[in-house]
Amino acid sequence: MRALYDVYKFFSLTQNDLFCNTSYPYHPYFFKEYVSKDDIMRNVEHLSFYFHIPFCKTLCKFCEYTRFLIENHNTEQQYLDLLEEQVVSYLSTHKIKKIYGLDIGGGTPSCLSEKGLQRLFSIKDLVTQDVFFVEDFDSSFEFNYETITDEKISLIAGNGISRISTGIQVYDNMMMKKHNRRMSKIEEMAKANETFRKEGIKKINLDIMYGFSKQTDKMLEQTLEVIKILNPDHVTVYEMRYNMNHLAHHSITRESLYHQYEYLYYGLLELNYQARFGQNTFSKYDDEGVSSYLRYRMKKGIPYKGFGISAQSMSCNGITYNSLKSNKSSTMPDIRKIKEEDIYSLPPEEVVAKYISIALYNGSFDCEVVDNILGCDSTKYYHQEFAFLLEQEYIELVNKVVFVTKKGFKYYGAIASLFWSSSHQNKYLRGGIR
Repeated sequence: MRALYDVYKFFSLTQNDLFCNTSYPYHPYFFKEYVSKDDIMRNVEHLSFYFHIPFCKTLCKFCEYTRFLIENHNTEQQYLDLLEEQVVSYLSTHKIKKIYGLDIGGGTPSCLSEKGLQRLFSIKDLVTQDVFFVEDFDSSFEFNYETITDEKISLIAGNGISRISTGIQVYDNMMMKKHNRRMSKIEEMAKANETFRKEGIKKINLDIMYGFSKQTDKMLEQTLEVIKILNPDHVTVYEMRYNMNHLAHHSITRESLYHQYEYLYYGLLELNYQARFGQNTFSKYDDEGVSSYLRYRMKKGIPYKGFGISAQSMSCNGITYNSLKSNKSSTMPDIRKIKEEDIYSLPPEEVVAKYISIALYNGSFDCEVVDNILGCDSTKYYHQEFAFLLEQEYIELVNKVVFVTKKGFKYYGAIASLFWSSSHQNKYLRGGIR
């Protein structure tokens, strides 16, 4: 049990802070004291994989991920060379027995040419040979309607992809134009979805966002109308995060964010999607509305290995970031400068904080996972935190699983902050988190 601070006072400080959310750490340099040369994936034989494709046709101002404008065929091939080099290097030193999931994201993977896509899938196949898959394994691919073609759809469906994901964010032309994003026509999106389904894609996910400055209920309603027409299997609702960009957020409050999520939540229920209040993933089926890669990350803390620029890897031993994690350039730098990893061997308290932040996308976290990381009973280790949150009815504890309540969801970032490491909390108290 730790007793380093007053839980109530710390919660009061963080409850209305927009920078307290599911992002942890606030910046990778917060882990600088844990820099290491150790292999955090040593002895990890059961895991998931992620491939990062950083190219985009245009750069959305709200995007917090590492991405660059697609330039030419040579840039594409150089990047795929790097990706293959990383995969081959990893496979030469690590044994894989079971795969839980495999996601390809970005950026916009569908920006790749047809030849580039085919090569990407051949690289993907390197990690899926001679291994076992969990029963509910799937492979997910992110795309953009503006960069998809019938030929690319055939390649995606014919190379083991069973779930695809894209975003309309906010279906309002002026809002998206302001953020340098082009809106596709509804009929174009519907036609592409129909082609995906004909080619055998089992699940389609649509991302939407809330929390933009000057976003209105009318915009939310327009977005829901598009969802009704397109009828995706999954919908993922993202709150706009201002940590890693410089967009204005002076008009955004926890109350306004809560209202917008609530508006979307009940609107999606009316469209026959299922989710607990506070969950950011919605499904028309009896599942969590995510790929198996994300499902096992969120629910069971399964290790994952990322390949490509800025890709993240994590195990119970620590975390790594491939180089250029926070790069804001519009063009990809010299390929020779992006091959290193930043490795952090983390103490259990830091691993727990990262796991809980990831899991709260699902509005819950599993205490048994935390117990295994800490090597002790987490409800005792975090006795003060649990006592406060349960007393305030911000969480429920059911069979060792913590669920954020409707009341608590307004302060989900503050809930996450109570499980930050002592070091991270102290940085916040000293004003060093920005």
